[in-house]
Amino acid sequence: MGNILNIINSDKHFYNSNDFGRENYMKCLDGAFFSNEVYKYLQPNLVDIDDIQKNTNYVYLIECRNKNAIYSGILNVPQEILDLVNKDRCKVIFSYEAEGDLNVDYFNGWYNLTCQAREDTIKFSNFYIFHCELSCEKNNKTPINFFQSMHHFDGQSFDLNLMITQNNNRELDEFDYSFNYNTIDNINIEDKSKHFLCYMRNCGRDHRKILASYFQHNKLWDKNNISFLRVSFANSDIGSISDYKLGKKYLKSFKELDDLPIMEIDTHNVKDKMGFNTSFSSNWKHYQETFLSVVSETIYEGRNNFFSEKICKPIINLHPFIVMSTPYTLRKLKELGFKTFHPFINERYDHEEDIAVRTKLIFEELDNFQKKSNEELKDWWKNILPILDYNQRRFLEFGKGKTKKIKLLENLYD
Repeated sequence: MGNILNIINSDKHFYNSNDFGRENYMKCLDGAFFSNEVYKYLQPNLVDIDDIQKNTNYVYLIECRNKNAIYSGILNVPQEILDLVNKDRCKVIFSYEAEGDLNVDYFNGWYNLTCQAREDTIKFSNFYIFHCELSCEKNNKTPINFFQSMHHFDGQSFDLNLMITQNNNRELDEFDYSFNYNTIDNINIEDKSKHFLCYMRNCGRDHRKILASYFQHNKLWDKNNISFLRVSFANSDIGSISDYKLGKKYLKSFKELDDLPIMEIDTHNVKDKMGFNTSFSSNWKHYQETFLSVVSETIYEGRNNFFSEKICKPIINLHPFIVMSTPYTLRKLKELGFKTFHPFINERYDHEEDIAVRTKLIFEELDNFQKKSNEELKDWWKNILPILDYNQRRFLEFGKGKTKKIKLLENLYD
């Protein structure tokens, strides 16, 4: 551990305040803020609000479960903290780093209506929001600082680098396999016989129901490695997916999801299907058997871009992918230095902002992929091995050295 970061415990005023607090906040230091790579360089010194020392600078950390926690939290920072903020002795940090659904344009309008009149009494320039949406810094128009967190890339890359220096292995509770770090030397293309690998846990999201409808219509469950854990799944309400403009064949299979059992490939022993850590729950066998990952990201509607652990999984495990996400996701990946798989996979879907057209293009590409013979796909795989190796190496670079977040925290008071 390195420099000390003095953190005022916010639990009294947020997590422990009432039922709303426990539903919308996490205990201080239990969230994404102090992940493993941060601990390497910074040592947290957690103090209660009654134990604040003179001539010491602090961070007031509020760990958020959802975006509503940010809006509510800004209005409920206790006066004792605001007094320190106004003296430049405290930075208020809202850590919402595992998700990317905060609409910054909406936040700008909300701030103007709600906070602007209080600028004479609160120094909002000492407030920070750490968030995974990739354009949050650029789109912010308020005195509050947005910091674009790369939590999933930074954290998983750091952990993977650490594994490599140890035993290339991580034990997984409740799974009948361990995660193992592999390289292209471990790939046997001749083992591949299935088209798709797809993990779906939170199946209440409309775009995952839509994707499941595709798998259902094409009877792909048993022929591929696909999970559909039905977590948060209520029923197939056709009204909720009107924007997708599904044709009759998919509407039929969409309704059939109501009677579809849980489809599991590796979670049979997991008691809490929603609560398990998915970061390294990747069975190498599933990747070895399949030609393509179909990544169903957290967000599909709107314009927010962010990368969760879901896109990390195929990159870590040396697998090509199609991504069901918001527009320009692949473009953002390329901006970060990664390579994708055009023209063998037509990636025009990434530029399509209309959700119905984007879905149609993704389904067409999955159709085209299904039509290719195993021999054709194996030849393609031989050609993309350098890309898979390059992407994994690029991913590992995120966890080497000090991240942008660590540098910011080290220099908060410079």
